[in-house]
Amino acid sequence: MPKVVDVEQRRSEITDAAARLIARAGIEAVTMREVAAEAGWTTGVVTHYFADKRELLLMTFQESLAHRRSLRPPDATTSPAARLRASLEGALPMDDDRRRHWLVTLACCVQASGDEELAGVQEEAYREFRDHVAQLVEETGLARQDQARSSAERMIATVDGVAIQALFDPASWPAARQVELLDAMLAALPQSAS
Repeated sequence: MPKVVDVEQRRSEITDAAARLIARAGIEAVTMREVAAEAGWTTGVVTHYFADKRELLLMTFQESLAHRRSLRPPDATTSPAARLRASLEGALPMDDDRRRHWLVTLACCVQASGDEELAGVQEEAYREFRDHVAQLVEETGLARQDQARSSAERMIATVDGVAIQALFDPASWPAARQVELLDAMLAALPQSAS
């Protein structure tokens, strides 16, 4: 009897391999052959699940984004302020998993300049994160509804700036310093917008 293959699991294993390659060697290292070797499969297996490199990159990016969103704390178990902090901290490259996500994101941003679909995924991901943060800003009382979006954009710009510096100068931006700056930014915000 032939072995039953979980298609989604196999695709996920392949995109994980692509993400590791991007993080270790850059997007140019992502060839079907190299991804196959990284995943421990043959090139034929990879091409069975992905028509080409573009499709593989698109799915790798989407999987990375979905994984980041899945790590947000559930609404029912924590306060809006704790969820806001956790969401912003989750966007900082403080461990290997988040660093890999950032490197995949940056690589896909570069690719998106010539790929409308990839650009659309990036745009949607940013808007979803901005709206998520804005909702939490409003729920915490840090800003009124009409100001929550601009507050969220400022917070994300700060976190993104720290993340970029931490990616390329990790000695100057260890996890403790990233958290320190995040906490200082949150502490400096007005505690009531009413």
